[in-house]
Amino acid sequence: MGLEGFTRNARKLMLANALLMFMAVGIRAAPASDAVALYFAFDSAVPWPQSPTSLLVQSPSFVSVPAGAVLEVHLLRDGAPISTSRLVFQQAYQNNYLVPAVPVASFIPIGAQPSAGQPLPGASLVPGSVDLAQISQAPAKYRLMWVLSTGIMGTPGRAIATGSSLSLIDLKYAAVSSAALVGDQKPGSVLFFNRYSSSASNPAVEDTRLSITNTSPLSNVNILMFLVDSSTCQVSSLSFCLAAQQSFNVQMSDLDPGVKGYVMALAVNSNGEPIQFNWLTGNAVVRQPAATSGRPYASILSAYAVARRKNEIVKNVNGVADLIFNDGEYDRLPGQIAFDSVPSQVNAINSTVFALYRPLADLTGGVSNFGVQLAGWGMDAQSQVISSSAGLTMACYRDFTLASLRLSPIPIGQFLTPGNTAWFVASPNDLLPLMGAQFNSGEFNSGSNGRSLNFAAEYRIQVPVAPVQCNQ
Repeated sequence: MGLEGFTRNARKLMLANALLMFMAVGIRAAPASDAVALYFAFDSAVPWPQSPTSLLVQSPSFVSVPAGAVLEVHLLRDGAPISTSRLVFQQAYQNNYLVPAVPVASFIPIGAQPSAGQPLPGASLVPGSVDLAQISQAPAKYRLMWVLSTGIMGTPGRAIATGSSLSLIDLKYAAVSSAALVGDQKPGSVLFFNRYSSSASNPAVEDTRLSITNTSPLSNVNILMFLVDSSTCQVSSLSFCLAAQQSFNVQMSDLDPGVKGYVMALAVNSNGEPIQFNWLTGNAVVRQPAATSGRPYASILSAYAVARRKNEIVKNVNGVADLIFNDGEYDRLPGQIAFDSVPSQVNAINSTVFALYRPLADLTGGVSNFGVQLAGWGMDAQSQVISSSAGLTMACYRDFTLASLRLSPIPIGQFLTPGNTAWFVASPNDLLPLMGAQFNSGEFNSGSNGRSLNFAAEYRIQVPVAPVQCNQ
């Protein structure tokens, strides 16, 4: 099914095409894969040769990789890539105790001829070219980014700088890509924006600025973005391209005026097939009127990032790709979420809204109906923990105003008295994913994503596949 069938009207389609043309200038399609990156720094206490002739990263003691594995070691200066060494394994290789060490990455002066030789059996090494003299003068400005496409390797411990003298330089393990973590404080291959809204008539009071950033210092990427309307569950879409370290920003009053809902964005190749590219971050700056005053306030909601675990393309089957969130293909999705510091709603001094949704299982069209149990915990006059709860009915996306809910056995006015706060947990009755955010207006105007307490066992989302056009 073509993506043009999902756009809500001709105006949005024209804007989407204009954005695509703007974002695509000078951008190439991203590679089909991207693995977790490790970062290493040079030991600054070791002096380098004055005129280095090579920088050789020595192999770790343990190596186990299949045929076709690629080790890319990128040399970064102040976070920007300046050269890449590439080791390709034409044959599978395993060694549990590799002694003596051999080079697995090499950097040579610009214009120098690489020396012949094979670093490991069945592998070929292509060195990177760089001004090594500059590195020797300020090694603290440089990092090595180590990316293994598949298989397992130990971490490197040493590099050798050759020249008028020979320096053995220890490599300090500096950082690891945060894609392995969970939540809205990491990059990923899929982003969920828990809310967007805008007013068609008065965007100065209600609007959302949505931003997606490609944090990779090396690779370009294609993006498919799906917008789900809370009132109709209809899906519209947009595709665009991001160069390395480029951001995309859009006002939702221009793209989808008068609509409230959520957004899902994912990394794809030029054919529109989902890929592993755990470098995407984003946020939504949501401006909306406070229920207690009518005056607008803004909340910054970081995109909930989901990493792709497998270094494989998700196959296109009859125009649809099946995303599996199970910690094997992609990270699991939240199955229970919590909301903190909920203030008293008595006398309408404060107003709290819980925005809840489940990502549609079929982004080619569909509706999700299910029940949610909302439970809260607070303190009574004797400082004893008390609780009350309510049952909620969900479609694809819904706002719940806390003051209007019928909590039992304690009504909201008695459960959450003036001067006190409580916390709430939302749990779907069918144990499938649930996501959302909370918005508080009154004494303090604020908004935040719900906190994940546990994760659903497995969930699948079908997404339509269509080519993404990017100018070369």
